[in-house]
Amino acid sequence: MLNRRYIKALRTATLGVLATLALIWGAVDIVGVSAEALWDYVWLSIQGVLLLIVVAAPVAALLRFIRRRP
Repeated sequence: MLNRRYIKALRTATLGVLATLALIWGAVDIVGVSAEALWDYVWLSIQGVLLLIVVAAPVAALLRFIRRRP
């Protein structure tokens, strides 16, 4: 049986992805933004998020190590 908390998190993530896709579709179809240019910006955003994760992970590990020391 799936945990209620897990179901809520999965639902939130799914709705977030669907909302993002709807915004991209609206920008391409309604506003007339080039799909190629839009996907370039999406890729740039993904790279930025990955960079933040790579930078934050060692800092988080260091802080966790410092807090656990007696």
